[in-house]
Amino acid sequence: MLAAFSVSSNLFVWVALLLALWIAGYFLYRFAMTRRKDFGMPVRRRLLRRGMHIERDEVAEVPFWWTDLQVQRAVTTHWRHSLRTTFLQKPEA
Repeated sequence: MLAAFSVSSNLFVWVALLLALWIAGYFLYRFAMTRRKDFGMPVRRRLLRRGMHIERDEVAEVPFWWTDLQVQRAVTTHWRHSLRTTFLQKPEA
């Protein structure tokens, strides 16, 4: 009975260690692979963000888990919307 418990606890430790290494490797991969993408503006990936936030049409902050395609679509939609709203505004008299 005691030997079975130690095997399962060792297995639990190895699984937890493997999971922690996988998460660390994933974070390193995401930081390395998302550095040099061009989305029309600089993009910063943030861990605690739910959606895209754009500061003065200069920098976009997006959630860390978004793919490059999601970021590209969100930035393109932002540019379309911002250009359309400035074009449709009434001129001031």
